[in-house]
Amino acid sequence: MKIQESAENYLEAILILQQNKGSVRSIDIAHYLNFSKPSVSIAMKNLRNSDMITVDSDGFISLTEAGHKIADTIFERHTVLSNMLIKLGVPAEIAAEDACRMEHVISGNVLQGVQEFLKYGETYDRVVRDVDLRYLYPEGTYSFCMSLYHMEERFPRRLAEESEWFLEMAELIVSDKESFFILHGKEIEKDCRLWYLDGEKWRMAKREQNDFRLPQSALTCTVSAASPLTECDGVLGITEGIQKPEEAQCRELNIHIW
Repeated sequence: MKIQESAENYLEAILILQQNKGSVRSIDIAHYLNFSKPSVSIAMKNLRNSDMITVDSDGFISLTEAGHKIADTIFERHTVLSNMLIKLGVPAEIAAEDACRMEHVISGNVLQGVQEFLKYGETYDRVVRDVDLRYLYPEGTYSFCMSLYHMEERFPRRLAEESEWFLEMAELIVSDKESFFILHGKEIEKDCRLWYLDGEKWRMAKREQNDFRLPQSALTCTVSAASPLTECDGVLGITEGIQKPEEAQCRELNIHIW
């Protein structure tokens, strides 16, 4: 068992025992996990040195804030995965055992998809970041409809005036090493700069002639059960010169994927 996985199992066990018993000692953990007392003692020493637990003079163990956060995450993953496997017809005991293995490696996006499946079955949409489009499209160039909207108006959306600055079709370029979008401008002023919001940071899009290049990190993707992708969205800023965009200069980019 990997060291990180072992520590997560111990923290989860402490959380469960605290919920069931109210207080936890090393012997309780040994009985719960069916481990030897010496191995549990060593693990508790390591967790204490890592500031994941505290141990009082009477030997009672408590989770620190950092330890509680990890334990809560692992316990949530275990519960979600167990419920999914049981719903798929796996016996409860086997589902619990398999969930113990899966809970340490499942990504946040996949876990979100499992939660949506349990809530809604196969009919759901979810928004994810960092979708690697190379796994969805073979190498090549693809054209999709794009639009720019005002940020403050959602229902209904209102096209931004800057939409007229660009062609209606954006291109997705997929190679063996990367994938990115190209927005094709018409006659755009030389000093015009296009920015994209990457997480919480503004980054300037690379410009060649009237074309602007946007990396995958500039967009979030909507995934549905009926289609791998339905659309990609991002926040753009349009400025004159190299100053970063202000709120009034921000626009929402929408690219319809098929």
